[in-house]
Amino acid sequence: MTSIKKSPQKLRRYTDLASGLHILRAKKITLLDPSRWDDGNDRMCMERYKEALELRTLLAICFADCKETYHHWRVFTVGASGVCFEFDRENLCESLSGLDGIRWRNVEYRKLDILRPSSKRWLVSDLPFLKRAPYEPEQELRIIYSSATEEVSAFDVPIEISWIKRVILSPWMPVALRQSVIETIRDIPGCRTLTVQSTSLVGGQLWRAKVLGAVVDGSQKR
Repeated sequence: MTSIKKSPQKLRRYTDLASGLHILRAKKITLLDPSRWDDGNDRMCMERYKEALELRTLLAICFADCKETYHHWRVFTVGASGVCFEFDRENLCESLSGLDGIRWRNVEYRKLDILRPSSKRWLVSDLPFLKRAPYEPEQELRIIYSSATEEVSAFDVPIEISWIKRVILSPWMPVALRQSVIETIRDIPGCRTLTVQSTSLVGGQLWRAKVLGAVVDGSQKR
């Protein structure tokens, strides 16, 4: 099995078009309450961390720390309205360093070996960054915000448009809609020169040309 390749200079945020327009117009990424996440085990880890530290607020946002995959499009976006932002890793992470209450780490994927004597201990401080091994293809980097004194439903991290290397539209967005979406994005202040394009993941012309031009050994023909 081929391992999923890291993307050392980029972090990818897969989301929906509405959230994407918010990122561009407000020039911020927004951390939200994880209590409605799909993975119940993940929710419980976050809840346990919040309870153990007696926090009033625990919020999070997730990025893919790997190259583009079909898995990410299917799991983290919704059909034709999906969008992926490629952020410059260095600029984004540097901006987090001076923010109170912020932590970020790559998620660690663990097997069900917690009862074995040799198993690595699970510390409370690790809980927001632990997931079960079957989720490893996500290759997630997670940012969390916590507060023991304030109760808020969202936390904004300011960004610069220049940190966004590309905006990639869903592979299932109808061709007839793409240009209008691209023009809408570029009409947002500061986004005129932003690279906005469709992915060729499910309809790549180069891949199709290679397949059509492939030489088939006569003994393999049916």
